[in-house]
Amino acid sequence: MRSITLLCAVLLASPLLATAQDKIYKTDGAIINAKVKTVGTNTVTYKKYDNPTGPDYTILKKEISSITYETGGQDNFKAPGDTDAKIGHSRVAYGKNILSFTPLAYSASLDGSINDAGIGITYERQLDKFGHISFNLPVMMNFSSSKDFNNYDYNYTGGVQVTYPSYHSFFIMPGLKFYPAGSKEMVRYSLGAALFAGFGSEPYAVYEYNNYSATSSYNPTGDYRYAMYGLMISNSINISVSRHVYMALDLSAGIPISDNRHANSDQIDQLATPFIQFAFKGGYRF
Repeated sequence: MRSITLLCAVLLASPLLATAQDKIYKTDGAIINAKVKTVGTNTVTYKKYDNPTGPDYTILKKEISSITYETGGQDNFKAPGDTDAKIGHSRVAYGKNILSFTPLAYSASLDGSINDAGIGITYERQLDKFGHISFNLPVMMNFSSSKDFNNYDYNYTGGVQVTYPSYHSFFIMPGLKFYPAGSKEMVRYSLGAALFAGFGSEPYAVYEYNNYSATSSYNPTGDYRYAMYGLMISNSINISVSRHVYMALDLSAGIPISDNRHANSDQIDQLATPFIQFAFKGGYRF
């Protein structure tokens, strides 16, 4: 009878023994099964539950949301009303770096001289603790459309329609992004300001047309290289799908300060035409 009583007691106690461990809940959602030794001012020291004779481990308290002890007690380090909760910071530990690819971009100017699809890559780095300001560096390659040259008749042989080959342009746009509510949440709006430099080429007939009579019998060939510089203002919806998966939708306006596309020999026929740019991005946050 005593043996049966002892066996029953062991069976009843076994579930309690199996769960008799401390649980450390981290701000990134991870759970550590542990035996907490000390809770200090800035750190918590513990042993792994499955290795009680092993080494001591230390974790910063700012990385912990709460600890539940085997006795049933609990310590909360991210209680409602504390500083982090008031400013709305997420418990997901989003990284400060974003590397994204732009599989779809489109640029169009007001006068129709830019009608280009493009692709690109962007690196972004947060500069402050809460992610309000970041450095942003997009690099984009545009594929010039034949529509870019529709305002000109470059055919010197009687008005026959000319088909132009593909031309590329490259844009680099270093600048800053400002997140009014910080960038530590899943969905955030940002406003950006940047300088841009664009380089590309177009049919040499464009340059020739601006410097000689369209009735000339001379048929120019080759490419004319141009450069344009200016300011870029952007609005962006930034979405952190998970800790590492990032997406964004950008709508920007470019304001050229110098633009010698289609320029004449004195470089005074400058377009300086504003353009808009749409881009979809997807990438990795770390």
